[in-house]
Amino acid sequence: MSTMHTAQQASRVVRIAALSFALSFLPALAVVQQLVDPPAATEDVRQVMRCGAAPCDREMSSAATALVDRLTGQGLVCGSAPRLTDVVVVEWMTGEAEVVVFDRALEVAAHRVGWLRSYCVEDVAGR
Repeated sequence: MSTMHTAQQASRVVRIAALSFALSFLPALAVVQQLVDPPAATEDVRQVMRCGAAPCDREMSSAATALVDRLTGQGLVCGSAPRLTDVVVVEWMTGEAEVVVFDRALEVAAHRVGWLRSYCVEDVAGR
């Protein structure tokens, strides 16, 4: 075997390996992107319960507001933007509010049995 023949075989192996990688990587990337990306804007994934003429899920119930106020009084900072915390205020379909850990909040959101109203964290700026 000549050096040229060996180089051609090596380049063929590299091309086949690169093509195999690309053909297996692109579908895997598409699947991961579908799992990670939020639903498209055309999909309505919210669950709305009606209270009279207006949807209840627009604003927090008095129970959720009172719970957030109590947590704020204990030195926590609460907001509606999702945060990784173990103090999540959930408003159940019954109108009751409860503090749950983050894992449980994910289950509530996945099963659509309530609304995640507030995420509370320690106020590190106020120390």
